[in-house]
Amino acid sequence: MHVSIVINNHNYGRFLAQAIDSALAQSHPGVEVIVCDDASTDDSWAVIGRYGDRIRALRNAENRGQAAAMNAGFAVSRGELVLFLDSDDFLLPDAVATCVGLFAPGVAKVQYPLRCVDADSRCLGRQVPFLMHAGDVRPIVRRFGVYAGPPSSGNCYRRSAIERYFPLMEADWRRAADTPPFLLAAFNGRVVNADHALGCYRIHSSANRARGSFGNIAAHPSDTLRVDQHRRTVSLALLAQVDGIQIDGPFLPAPWNLRTRAMSWRLEPDRHPFAEDSALGLLRLQARALCECPGYTWLERRAAQLWLLSVLATPGGWAAPVAMINTSSRVRRWLRKLRHWGQGQGSAVPPGSTVHVLPTPEARTAPRAWLGAVAETSGPADLLREDPARHRTA
Repeated sequence: MHVSIVINNHNYGRFLAQAIDSALAQSHPGVEVIVCDDASTDDSWAVIGRYGDRIRALRNAENRGQAAAMNAGFAVSRGELVLFLDSDDFLLPDAVATCVGLFAPGVAKVQYPLRCVDADSRCLGRQVPFLMHAGDVRPIVRRFGVYAGPPSSGNCYRRSAIERYFPLMEADWRRAADTPPFLLAAFNGRVVNADHALGCYRIHSSANRARGSFGNIAAHPSDTLRVDQHRRTVSLALLAQVDGIQIDGPFLPAPWNLRTRAMSWRLEPDRHPFAEDSALGLLRLQARALCECPGYTWLERRAAQLWLLSVLATPGGWAAPVAMINTSSRVRRWLRKLRHWGQGQGSAVPPGSTVHVLPTPEARTAPRAWLGAVAETSGPADLLREDPARHRTA
């Protein structure tokens, strides 16, 4: 099965080689690597040039946003399967091979967790997302306007499931252009989950995390809420336009979006986009969302409710430290350990370890829970840098 890996890049020359190397190092035969540079002003084009004819290189004459890069790459790709890899992320060597093995008839998309690493590729001790829905997820989309899944680099699509939505409108998708394929592929077949991480998601904005925002784009929870609303509205409009499927809502906020909404309301009231929100209203919304959203255990529901109650009830300046528990690696590892306890999921990669693209001989025989080489490093992780140029879903 022929597979296309499309890497979109803008000013991430410092990470780009690792992304390209990881794509070229895939164990599955028949992988083509396409790199689309969106008019970078750093050394990205020089990095791309070093690979010669091992990759197909494209370059926009001017910066037109993520959709333009994805459109260009998809247009020249030939794979029956397509994977959009962000240029600051990277894949583990068996990522494509594992996905190919899961593409049974009727499957539109395979998705997989991503290990979180810092700017120096050191493991942060967690993975994203916490929850992934699978199967026929259309009822979840109709209720919440979204379903649980990974960022862009954690998705491999059947071409026929997304082809008719391309090219994407550049004006609508300067960023977060991975949203239409992510959301709309689910209306063309089943979603299947890989049971272990197949790539790494780079976190290089410590400033965002300090504000309670996960990822590298949106600097404030309120910004994340606005981006999410845009993503849903424009993607579902495309579904109606292309497929004639109308999904109008109203939508119940998904539990993970509701956490962001609560942090926005509590920590940045002047920026909060939902004037109707109140403490009691948010508690009621959360109770409904946790009740109706599949995939959460009883303990996880209670932990989420306790977190929200603590954020809403804690006075003054103490609210922000309590809210930051939402992004705590230690708490996330603890909850994940309880979720997987007794299921033989394998041990996590220790925080501070450096993830390498190319496997060592020892790594080739290691358990499939971790498909790369891990080397211990010493010392604390450097502070991660905020980068507003990020082309990716927040």
